Amino acid sequence: MSSASTAQRGILLRIAIGVALVVVPALALWWFFNSAHPDSPPIHFASLDKRDEWTAYGGTWEAVDGAMRNNSDERGAKLMTGSADWRNYSVEADIQLLGQFGDAGLILRARNEEEGVDAYNGYFAGLRTLDDSLILGRADFGWREYRVVPINPRVNTQTWYHLKFLAYECDFVATATSPSGETTTTAIRNRNCLQSGRFGLKSYATGALWRNVQIRPASRTDEIAMIGPDAPPIGHPADVVGGAAYDSLARNLDPIYRSMQNPRFDSHAVPINNLRLLAPNKRTQVTVRGIVTLTTPVLFIQDSTGGLAISRNDQRLPLEIGDEVEASGDLVLGDFSSVLKDKSIRILWSHSPVPAVVVTASQAATGNFDAVFVEIEGVLERKQEGPNRSLIMTMRSGSENFRVIVGSRGRGSFPWRLQEGSRLRLHGICVVDPTYTHNETPFAVILPAIDDIQVMEGPPWWSTGHIVAGIIVLLLVGLAAQAIHSRVNKMKLRAVFEERERLAHDMHDTLAQSFAGIGFQLQAIRDEVGNEEELREHIDLANDLVRASHEEARRSITALRSNALADSSLLEALDQSARRIVNGGSMQVQTFSKGNPGGISPRVVDAFFRIGQEAIANAVRHSGATTLTIAIAYEQATVRLLVEDNGRGFPVGEDSAGFGIRSMGKRAESIGAVLEIRSSPGNGTSVQLESAPPKRTLSTVWQEYTSKS
Repeated sequence: MSSASTAQRGILLRIAIGVALVVVPALALWWFFNSAHPDSPPIHFASLDKRDEWTAYGGTWEAVDGAMRNNSDERGAKLMTGSADWRNYSVEADIQLLGQFGDAGLILRARNEEEGVDAYNGYFAGLRTLDDSLILGRADFGWREYRVVPINPRVNTQTWYHLKFLAYECDFVATATSPSGETTTTAIRNRNCLQSGRFGLKSYATGALWRNVQIRPASRTDEIAMIGPDAPPIGHPADVVGGAAYDSLARNLDPIYRSMQNPRFDSHAVPINNLRLLAPNKRTQVTVRGIVTLTTPVLFIQDSTGGLAISRNDQRLPLEIGDEVEASGDLVLGDFSSVLKDKSIRILWSHSPVPAVVVTASQAATGNFDAVFVEIEGVLERKQEGPNRSLIMTMRSGSENFRVIVGSRGRGSFPWRLQEGSRLRLHGICVVDPTYTHNETPFAVILPAIDDIQVMEGPPWWSTGHIVAGIIVLLLVGLAAQAIHSRVNKMKLRAVFEERERLAHDMHDTLAQSFAGIGFQLQAIRDEVGNEEELREHIDLANDLVRASHEEARRSITALRSNALADSSLLEALDQSARRIVNGGSMQVQTFSKGNPGGISPRVVDAFFRIGQEAIANAVRHSGATTLTIAIAYEQATVRLLVEDNGRGFPVGEDSAGFGIRSMGKRAESIGAVLEIRSSPGNGTSVQLESAPPKRTLSTVWQEYTSKS
């Protein structure tokens, strides 16, 4: 087998090993993650501070001092986490309701969550202020209430209660502990229960706080510790312990009934939009009504005509987004933005949060939507940390730039991962007050919570970092391609040399040996023949032809063999050739060498040898010189050859160029070398040959760099 085939097999073997090293671990990882499925994945608690591990469905959520807070009175606001494959586990937390007429608690084994009232499949246990009870039920895109147990003395707002909710097999147990230490317990067994699902927090028609949330796997022992060894009763809708039934209709209508019984409002309240008609620079006391759209850092309310900022004197009143309030105070008018410095503010009743008004940046820049809860889109240009760890973002939409302000409360880490160039959709309060715009943009948007940031699309791929990475990848691919190309060329060249070696051996063993034998036989015949002159002449002629043919065969073999100059340098080979030709003559041969031979390809060396041989032969045959000089100079990656004699010379020109000179020119042209012949009658002849410098490829540049480093 040839060495070229062996080299090719070695390369293929290395490629196969490299592919195996990549593919086998990948297949092993795929098998591991797709075949090793435990019955229930490990249950771990997603910290309230890691806001990005939770998914909100409605509500306005933020982390405050280690607690999770929903600032909205929205009905059915949910915050979910965990895996849909969680089976038996329990959750406990401290819960505080912020408003009347609602409930708040914990969700277990939930699936298919959506925004909306009871828009999920799962189980809920919580505290309700309307009937001061602990409730336990199931949502299936509708509400089925299984157990209602009164809590003594009652469920107070702004008060912490400890709630624990357990799910084991098809048993569900809930306990509520009041600040005084009294514990209320309820439990059911649900036939055809949901076997697994996620965990979440939920509030209905009120804001709420959750803290000290803990989640852990549950067992039968944990269930017995809560309710004893007896099995819980089968759950049926509207089961009541010590109180009246509380059905789904009453649950929805009670807030309305409570509000109708106490219609405390001022009939002289002014629509917010009419405040612009009041006289400027005049202290005016007004009363307005509206729904709360933002509570911090400034209170904003909104009615059907517009929005208004209110400077609060008393921060103790627990206001939530969605509360309808009545405020009275002194109005401070501005060009576009007005502020009410309140003397009194009171809650009328709870409502769902107002929907956002969809506006463009150009519309918001007019000032017509000042203090209004809006939905707006833009491209994030940059972000930075502002005062009190707030987040300040600069956005662009069309030709308009605007600022976005996110408070530090509940911000978590989510906004910092927003990439510049991303398109975002925001829900917040549009303001034109210079306090927020700093006179740098026509308006700013204050976000109630981080959930009001929605990423519509990521940054474009042609960012600076991606372009630089692409260029680096292209360079690496180019270097790899160049290396492969160089390797393939070397393999091809090695195959050519091996084939030429084989042909040289074949010719040496057949044609050359035959010529030599014929020559010996003719010489023997000549020696045995007498004085027949004519026969001697024919034999001498045949002998000369055989000798010439033998010489040509030897030269062809030498040309084919890749190691024709392996045993001697180029200068030594030319010196031997010259001395063999002038053997017995009067011509003196002189040789000179300069530099260190190296880095010259065999093809160039072979061409230099053939051209040098032809120049030497021409000098011996035609010049009548007494001295022949052969000089070689090596300089970096180039080589120069000089063959010079002191003979009779000849006029150099197209007409004087014989076959030998033309052959020398073609050989020089084939290797990109420069051949120059200088001669004139009576002044000898000089043949100069200089090789062209090699082209700098990516592989040579890389080799030079690595050698220097």
